[in-house]
Amino acid sequence: MTTVQIQAGAVRGEVRGAVALFLGVPYAEPPVGALRFRPPQPVSHWTGVREATRFAARAPQPEVTGRGFTGDEDCLYVNVYAPAAPGRYPVLVWIHGGGGVLGSPHQFDASAYARRGVVVVTVGYRLGVLGMLRLPGVSDGNLSLHDQVLALEWVRANVAAFGGDPDRVTLAGQSNGGRTVGTILAVPRARGLFRQAIVQSGTGVGSVVHTPAESEAVAGAVLADLGVAPAELATLPVMRILEAQQRVAAASGTLVTYRVVVDDDLLPRVPGNAVAAGSARDVRLLTGTTADEQDLFSWLQSGSAKLLGTGSTMLDEERIEKGVSAYRALLPEWPEDQLRNRVRTAGDWWLPAIRLAETQHAAGGTAWMYRLDWRIAPRGRGLGAVHGLDLPLVFDDIGNKNWRFLFALAKPDPARLQAMATQMFDTWVRFVTTGDPGWAPYEPVERITRLFDDVSTTVSDPDAGQRRLWDSL
Repeated sequence: MTTVQIQAGAVRGEVRGAVALFLGVPYAEPPVGALRFRPPQPVSHWTGVREATRFAARAPQPEVTGRGFTGDEDCLYVNVYAPAAPGRYPVLVWIHGGGGVLGSPHQFDASAYARRGVVVVTVGYRLGVLGMLRLPGVSDGNLSLHDQVLALEWVRANVAAFGGDPDRVTLAGQSNGGRTVGTILAVPRARGLFRQAIVQSGTGVGSVVHTPAESEAVAGAVLADLGVAPAELATLPVMRILEAQQRVAAASGTLVTYRVVVDDDLLPRVPGNAVAAGSARDVRLLTGTTADEQDLFSWLQSGSAKLLGTGSTMLDEERIEKGVSAYRALLPEWPEDQLRNRVRTAGDWWLPAIRLAETQHAAGGTAWMYRLDWRIAPRGRGLGAVHGLDLPLVFDDIGNKNWRFLFALAKPDPARLQAMATQMFDTWVRFVTTGDPGWAPYEPVERITRLFDDVSTTVSDPDAGQRRLWDSL
């Protein structure tokens, strides 16, 4: 399979061994010119055969070095990794993370899934101000969410051409991507477009959204930084917008400054409330975190990283201090910096994942819980089971250059690292293909959780004492 016919026209990909790749396939018209700050429009039909052997541009964003910017507004494309052999395969749709201001589908090589009989679609979408600005008369907001839902509709209409089964779609993402998956669970228009979901380290999943007033306050801060009238944003050079976006994020006091808005038919309710009301009852959910999420951000901020905001997404300073005090009594041998990291890890990631699983169960749905406890280095000796460590593991792609920075301070034994990747990748393949990751679902009595480590275990209510602390926090 090198050329396939989809609704908009023919695309020619490339076969590499057992994998057929189709890169840079448009699912929407370029959101440029008059379409900036407008919901995405389905891509127009083309004639002839469109080449699909190179990635399209990533969405405009800061360089990861913190110096300069990269990307292009013409960024609404998907990449398809499919088994080269004909068939009707389950589908995994991947939403990348990056705090809503960074990242791209280019970071991920999903070839390992295709070799195991899974069609993978990775999605590009608008970020930051260009994707989440809400300003009456300029943008109605939620453009990134519109992008992602249109991409899911594209999958429904076109994935069969690549050998995928549109009735067996799993939607997955990590960090901001995981939070986005948790949000899409609440989108009425997305009902029926996927039957399973994976939320990996979803930042404050279920609750990190803005009211209209909060979103307009962020838009006001961007306008004030730029010193322009609202109407000028539509034609302002994109780099000027990104510069203001970054300065406002740095001053925001939160890791996630730019958020979707609960205010319209696309997102009529706070995601957690919608899940509680049964919006995802028919979706089989796998959710979890890494054990030491905050270690990554503490490390980055110690190097004066300015790519994301600082502070906690879910906790104000008072709650952080209360949390540190409570954890100090529970873990008196831990040094102060590790206590603070544990509080932030729990408040921003671990507890939200637990609450999402609890909510899904209470609404009559099914959820499974996991935690990655496998550490790059032992606790207190460098990065542990940090935010993002799951990515090279669940893609079985530990040699990917995009994740080498995770191993910069410690070099784990390659065989040990590969063994962990094999474990997690096999579990994700099993869930995508069968709907069952291999352990009992989560419920608020036993709280069964899979702990991935050198020797993985399935346990009841891990770190129960730490979890119960949050009932009073």
